[in-house]
Amino acid sequence: MESKVASWFNLWCLDQLVEQQVADGALLCRLQGEVWQPVLAAGIALPEAALQGLRKERQPLRHRQCRALQAGSGYFLSLAPCYPGYGLLLLWQRRDRRLPATSWLRLFRAIFSQHDRARIATRSPALLNHLPLPLLKLSPTGTILWSNHRLQQSLGFTPAELEGRSVSCLTHAADWPDTLRLYQRLGQEPGQGMATLEKRYLHKSGQVFWGCMHLALVPDEQGRPDHLIGLLAGLEPQRQDEIGFQTSQILEQFRPEGLMICDASTRILAVNPAFERITGYTACEVIGRFPSMLKSGMHDREFYQAMNAALRERGCWQGEVWNRRKNGQVYPEFLRISTLRQRGRVRQYLAVFSDISHVKPAEQRQLAEEDGLTGLANRASFHRRLSQYCRRREPFALMILDINNFRLFNNAMNHRVGDRVLREVAVRLQSRLRGGDFLARIGSDEFAVLVPGIVQHRQARIFGKHLLGALKRPLHLAEQHLYVDATLGGALWPGTEEEDAESLLQQAEQALFDAKQKKQPLALYDSQLNRFQSRRLRLQHELVEAIKQGGLSLHYQPIVAAETGGITKLEALVRWQHPGLGYISPAEFVPVAEECGMVQALGDWVLNRACADLRRLHQAGYALDMAINRSSLEFQSLGLDGGEWLSVIQQHGLSPRHIIFEITESLFMQGNEQHLERIRALREAGCRIAIDDFGTGYSALNYLRAFPIDLVKIDKSFIDHLPGNRRDGLLLEGILRIIGDLGMSVVIEGMETEAQAAYLAAQPCHYLQGYLIARPLAIRELLPFLESYGGHSVPDTD
Repeated sequence: MESKVASWFNLWCLDQLVEQQVADGALLCRLQGEVWQPVLAAGIALPEAALQGLRKERQPLRHRQCRALQAGSGYFLSLAPCYPGYGLLLLWQRRDRRLPATSWLRLFRAIFSQHDRARIATRSPALLNHLPLPLLKLSPTGTILWSNHRLQQSLGFTPAELEGRSVSCLTHAADWPDTLRLYQRLGQEPGQGMATLEKRYLHKSGQVFWGCMHLALVPDEQGRPDHLIGLLAGLEPQRQDEIGFQTSQILEQFRPEGLMICDASTRILAVNPAFERITGYTACEVIGRFPSMLKSGMHDREFYQAMNAALRERGCWQGEVWNRRKNGQVYPEFLRISTLRQRGRVRQYLAVFSDISHVKPAEQRQLAEEDGLTGLANRASFHRRLSQYCRRREPFALMILDINNFRLFNNAMNHRVGDRVLREVAVRLQSRLRGGDFLARIGSDEFAVLVPGIVQHRQARIFGKHLLGALKRPLHLAEQHLYVDATLGGALWPGTEEEDAESLLQQAEQALFDAKQKKQPLALYDSQLNRFQSRRLRLQHELVEAIKQGGLSLHYQPIVAAETGGITKLEALVRWQHPGLGYISPAEFVPVAEECGMVQALGDWVLNRACADLRRLHQAGYALDMAINRSSLEFQSLGLDGGEWLSVIQQHGLSPRHIIFEITESLFMQGNEQHLERIRALREAGCRIAIDDFGTGYSALNYLRAFPIDLVKIDKSFIDHLPGNRRDGLLLEGILRIIGDLGMSVVIEGMETEAQAAYLAAQPCHYLQGYLIARPLAIRELLPFLESYGGHSVPDTD
């Protein structure tokens, strides 16, 4: 029995209690006679003496018991009947600490994000009774197999009333279809991780509660869906008076104006008669659908992004919008949207609008066909023409041209200069067109060209270069010469994969995106690009889940002191072992994180995990420093006092002097005073700053004098051909002398051979890193390595 309990807690559960901040320290104890003997500890040292005065049930610890354990407060949990004779002590540094619900939620995620752990946990459901959050075990179709005491207490049911019934008995009827679809999706895609669904729940009394269900699919050993485990968080009674008005009262209030009420996910709940009169849709046709069904296509993506940002930040938006009636007619309306909240959560959106087509018929005609700024066809007109071209089944090329860094014209000068740039670009592009070509402005800084008669990629490339050539000469604006740079992406019709105008447009946009990623002026769509983009889109979606659900891991590469040969530092390196795609290199998924806005979340996860592991290493007696990479984007979003990063370090009980932040050269080359202020704040707190991969980017030494830098990491490319390459040797020795004279330490990366080690022993470098010492190791591999490591032998030199 003891080995089974020790295995459960020692492997992950006891550590997770501390890591997820459920407690500052945790003890597993075994009952021996009338005393409890500590067996395992996490976050604190294992006490030698047995503990007295604990009952065999749950209870807070008395003050004298806490004092004996050097804790401010504590709580005892019996593990019976799951593990008779065993108990768990949760300890906190502060007095009167309650069991935090958010920390238990993090523990739940840590357990059920890994299939092996989840299977072990659900084999002993009695143990899950100790989680103070409502839990359910369900079949893949939603039949309740088990529930814990907290769920029964929260919703008023007994175990007998729930077991064997469909979970629909706890679910509001309006939310059941979405719930069932989620169960089906989890069952069909076992590898997608944990899902979250906010919906309404029914108490036995009939009262409605709002809550958030966190769901994980637990497969069997063969990977087949076995059961679901669900946790309810934040159950709150639904109170209509907090939402503001009853729906019927709102609908009655806006008789002359159109009204639409949407839920938190923007699904339409109700409309009034004026909505039906203006749009031509009946209530039955729109309820349950999304407002996007009314879009005219006249507005670009930035328009709706600005609208959504206003709703998030201010809770309201108003302005003129062009929408489409049921009969296809485009019309202008004045729209006001308000956000209705309940206890800080968005519950509904209220949209009130009036038809203003009778006051601006001329503008309606112009907007229907023409871009007001450049005089070119607008996006709507372009879409109609593109559809016509596709129906003809004659070959043509679609090309999309995007002005690079267009915002600089508006930010550095003003919007009038930006408008003049767009008009001049339109004129330049028109000068390069043939008689049958069609040019349109389809976005704020995007133009589209339809070119008939193009049947080969070679022809398309020639024409694309011809278009881009129109922008090589400077623009004479604002009493100066302005140079405009652009990127072009294209696709051919008919091809092998496109089905309609929409898919052709998507292919051209993919090609444009690829060209920008590769910093090339022109790219054309082909099957290889499709596979690349499909993989990239999949990685974007699944990286978000990997960060949230613990699908990533950290490996640590040792760094040794050149003088002593002993390990003094570790570099934290993030790894992603995808369940379907296998190992994915950071060189591939870190740029994906930057593209989809997840790099901050990725960096925060790495910092948290690295600090947690470093704390464990310190407790084990290894006084090491940790080097952690942060991208330029992360650094730019950091507060000027570095508080966000420093608070994470402090939360883990670490001194900042043990943390080294590695930043690439590009950040230092920007010459930003705020960057200098952030670096100074981090260094004043005790952290050190390192330049990573020195020499692979700008290779300029001037900024080494301007910034307070502690370490310079020399990229492995400088020693790949050493010894033996005299020019590389002279270059490396010169760099080492300059860096040493500036008072900075040097880390040489990529040392892989004994010959390199012998050569570097004679150089003024301070630290060495590379496969000759060790590959990056998972934490479970690192500990045995540190225990057995005898030191890197430094060859004797004359």
